[in-house]
Amino acid sequence: MFPYGDNLIHGFRSPVVWALLALMIAVTAADELSGLHRTLVAELGFTPALFSTRPWRHVHTLVTASLLHGDMFHLAGNCLFLWVFGRSLERLFGWWRFALVFPFLGVMGFVVHWLLSPASRVPVIGASGAVSALLGAYLVLFPYARMRTIIVYLPFWKRIAVPAWAFLGYWAGLQVASLALGMGEDDGTAYAVHVGALALGMMIAAIWKTSYPAAEEELEAFVDTSFAAAPPPARTSRLC
Repeated sequence: MFPYGDNLIHGFRSPVVWALLALMIAVTAADELSGLHRTLVAELGFTPALFSTRPWRHVHTLVTASLLHGDMFHLAGNCLFLWVFGRSLERLFGWWRFALVFPFLGVMGFVVHWLLSPASRVPVIGASGAVSALLGAYLVLFPYARMRTIIVYLPFWKRIAVPAWAFLGYWAGLQVASLALGMGEDDGTAYAVHVGALALGMMIAAIWKTSYPAAEEELEAFVDTSFAAAPPPARTSRLC
């Protein structure tokens, strides 16, 4: 199940999302063309064991690791989810707040991985931590948005719309199950980062929603002007 949009009306140009997409694509392209992937991962990827022994020498990797990706498929997945879920959050919070928060979310995702595996010598790369945190925030703030998704069952495919809570619950369930079954050892995916960052995003969004003085008003105004309004059903119509 792959998301490609929602039912929010996007009149905002999302400059930060566009800039992040361009930056990640440019870094990955340069990585592929240079042939120095292993060197870049060793120098710029986040390695928990190195951070445990010499944190100040490797603190920069908490930021740089988000820009590196294993391959084009890894990059494409993160770019897709950033595009689908990031635009609405950027428009809600404003471009400057989004620009400050996104790197912070990536850093915290790697910190969660470090807390769980402080002795690991396997470098972790990718923007999945920051993107997973965005998904958690989206779930708390827009649980009833309708996600436009594609279900592929080769050689066929079908487009359907599902509530955000259903799609993100399905995605979160896959991450938790994969983490519990230890699938990260086989496919090289840091599921702990996904799960921890998702929970972090949910927590931050919940705190903002309940504690920020004007949060309810901002969110209500955003929803009123964002969700595509559907015409009222006729008396004789049936809902399915």
